[in-house]
Formats: sequence, C-alpha cells, structure tokens
Amino acid sequence: MRAGVVVLAAAGALAAWHWARARRARRRGLLRVYMGDVAALYAGARPVRVRGRANLPSGESTHLPETIGAPTSADFPLVVLAGEAAARAGIQACAQNAYALLHDDGLLNRHGAVLLRGLPISTPADFEAFCSALDWRSTKLGGGGTVRTVLAGTVRTASDEPPEHTIEPHMDMAHNGAFPARIGFMMLHGPPEGCGGETVLVDMRHVTRDMQAQGIDAEFARRGGVLYRKKLWSSQKVEHSFTWQRRFFSDAKAGVEAQLPAAGARKWNWTDDDALIFENALPATIVHPETGETLWFNGIHTNHRDYFDLAPHIDTADGSPFDTFYADGGEIEPDTLAKIRGSMWGRAVAVALQSGDVVVVDNRLAAHGRIGWTPGVPRKMLLNHFE
Repeated sequence: MRAGVVVLAAAGALAAWHWARARRARRRGLLRVYMGDVAALYAGARPVRVRGRANLPSGESTHLPETIGAPTSADFPLVVLAGEAAARAGIQACAQNAYALLHDDGLLNRHGAVLLRGLPISTPADFEAFCSALDWRSTKLGGGGTVRTVLAGTVRTASDEPPEHTIEPHMDMAHNGAFPARIGFMMLHGPPEGCGGETVLVDMRHVTRDMQAQGIDAEFARRGGVLYRKKLWSSQKVEHSFTWQRRFFSDAKAGVEAQLPAAGARKWNWTDDDALIFENALPATIVHPETGETLWFNGIHTNHRDYFDLAPHIDTADGSPFDTFYADGGEIEPDTLAKIRGSMWGRAVAVALQSGDVVVVDNRLAAHGRIGWTPGVPRKMLLNHFE
C-alpha cells in the first residue's frame, strides 16, 4: 500500500512537470532568438576606454586593453527579442517562454548571458513579477560587498555606488561559500548615448582558458586557493555602508553569526568597538554543477584592498573592509592581479542597454560590471538573485 502511494505521488509529480513544460512550450512564439546582423543591434556604440581610467585598479598596466567595444558575436550575449504578442500575453507568459528557452532548451548554459529585449516590463514591480514567474527560486544572501536598496520583494538596485565609479567585472559573491547561481538584471532607466553607463559582460570560459595558459590557476591551487579577510564595522559606530547590520541584514550579532558558516567563514571575532573580523578560504576555481566545466570563479581582484584604496567614496582610514591573499597567507603579486584584470577586461564586451532590457547571466559562466557615467544622468539597474 505504501509503495503504491509513493508510485502514485511520483507519477503525479512527473505529470505536473510535463504539464508545466508543455504550458511553457505553448508560449514559445512570444520570444525568438535574434538571428540578424549583430552590428545592427549595437549601431552607434563607441569604444570604451579601460586602460588609464580614473581610480581603476591596475589601470595603468599594459595587461589591460586600452578599450573594449560592443559585442561582435551573436553567441555572447545571446539576444532574444519579444514579438508583438508579448505585450498582450503579459509578464507571466513571457517569463514562462523565457524559462523554456533559457532552461529547458539550455540556452543559458550554452551562452552564459542572454539579453531579452522588448518585454512588457517597465517598473520594479513588473520585474519582480517576471522573476517570480520564472521557475528558479529567488534568494537574498548576506555577506555581499555591494550596497543595494530593496525595491520590490527580492528585487534590489544592482549597486548604489556613485555614478562615476566604474565597477570591475566580477561574479556576485564569488568570495563567499554561498552565492547566487543566476542573476537577472533589468535596466530601469537606460542612459543617453555618449554618457557612459555601459553594462560589462565577460565570458568566463575564455578567462578560464587564459588563467590556465598563464599558470595562474595552478599557482593558486598549489598554494591552497584564496584567503579572504573581511572587516565589517557596527552601524552604531560608523556612517559608511561596510557594516555587519547592512551586509548581513541583521541588527543582532547572533543573527550574523548564524549566517557565517554558510558564507564559508572558518573563524571570526568581535572587536572591542563591535566590529566583526572574519576570514574564509576557497579554491580559485569551481566545477559547474550542470555543464561539468571547471571555471575561474573567485573574488581575487575585486576583494583585494587595492580596489578599496582607489575608490574615493570608500573610507579606508581604519583599514580596508576586504582583502585577498593566497590561502597560505602570502601576498598576491601586483603583476598577478594585473594579469587577472587584464583577462577580465580583455574578454569583456560593453553593452549599452535600453530601458526595459533584461539580462540573465549564469553567475559561474559570465561576469558582469559597469562603466561609470556622467553624474546627474538617469541610469538605474535592478537585480534579482536566483538559487
């Protein structure tokens, strides 16, 4: 009797899965993969200066490219366009169609980053509804290094850094034991042409090959991986955003400590002035759970103190909030940091997103960042993390 119940339950679950997949399949006509001229999509795009850019870490190194440009290949990012029927069908139907393409058809695993254009989405609430209708579970993880503001559900601003600040390409929370598997971005307000604000995307398959060819991945493996040292102050003592209350979404030390093991922290302590000091060590690479690929995945360059020392809006008078080392405690050579950054920027494309554009990335397969823009120019990007 009990075995029969189990069989019936399994059959019911399988039937529900097939029904959901069939429902998504019926919606496939709403979105289509763009097969036209890639140059036409990015007409008018100008090269973006990288080397010599103000306050950019390793910015004067010849390892960095002088400029980066718009995508020249239809493979990265893949572009998917919404048809005229999308607006009539609504947000939920479009999300079902998007999930069918990205997940069921494997396009996100294949390409790493997908740009969806023309969706009937224009507000944070719209984006939250779209993310909720995807069959990935949304998440909000503590311990991140970026300041964000909650706007609707798990939808937040992508970053609250000053507009002129360029953010290096990175994978969200790659310095943590817990990190999002996928990220959805929505450009709420796209900047006018010529003002900066391009979204930076990087194919991490190429970066991984660079790190292997230069022996950098092998050196980190030989020395045990990457050591991350972090310090977060109390919001009762400082006015800046690097506080444990803000980064772990808790006003209680016990609430923070409960999250530290999931973040990979191997030891921590509280100072006399209520600051939290903790560290964790992780490999510099990771195996993708679905594709089986070994990928360069870490926060070596973006969590190094030189990033924070060069950022004018971050107060490092009492030390850098984050820093990175080889896992054996040794300093990471400046030339190694420059080579890592050179690969990240050298493999990057700069995409001028339009208002309403949605970009979905696999957080292991694609890095993201942004180019600073002219203060006062309206540009606003939203973000949603998925498990």
